Amino acid sequence: MEPGKEGGTWLAMSLTGKAGVVLNLSNEASSTNIPKQGRGFLVPNFVTSNDSALSYLDKLYKKNNENQIYNPFILVLIDLQNADVKYLSSSHNSTGPNSSQDNILGFGNSGLDIPYKKVEAGKEIFKNIVKDIKVSRQMTLIEELLKFLKSKERYLPDPELQKRCSKGYKELSSIFVSTDGYCTRTHSILLVNGNNELTFVEETLMPNLTWKRQIFSNKLIRKN
Repeated sequence: MEPGKEGGTWLAMSLTGKAGVVLNLSNEASSTNIPKQGRGFLVPNFVTSNDSALSYLDKLYKKNNENQIYNPFILVLIDLQNADVKYLSSSHNSTGPNSSQDNILGFGNSGLDIPYKKVEAGKEIFKNIVKDIKVSRQMTLIEELLKFLKSKERYLPDPELQKRCSKGYKELSSIFVSTDGYCTRTHSILLVNGNNELTFVEETLMPNLTWKRQIFSNKLIRKN
């Protein structure tokens, strides 16, 4: 790990109901050449703060918009208590934090206005998986989601992906990526039911090419 980036993470959550994930914005040009700060602290800094998602993103937008202190990113922040989602892209045409009332949201490594084909297809597949799902079938849901996340089907042609990743874009067009030098190593699933019971599932590909699954359960702390 690079010095100064210890403790960073791409995904984090707290029992108070704050969660976040940061994604790399592929091949997005930076307007400055100054050394960049690690993006891995954007998520843990939020979940341990007292800021609301909107306040946190607004401060971050103003700070980064002035000096481009981070490499390009998309930051998605979630209130697990009410399923409210706020997000921010550091793209040069970003106008600040966004929100959406859509029931199904999908984020990838491209601009928010031009999603990759696999993101669009993934939203439809996800919608069908969770449709009419019952809490009593949670393990079935987990298995179906993991199967979805391991899909190697390629979604081509994809002009946006080809533009951003001209080398090897075909291999990157699937939800599960597996190439000689680069592959998907971890799948994470975060579930919250109507009783504010949280289940976090993580599967990681081990060096011997077997999958290690961990499941953590807890209850969210209700807000006063």
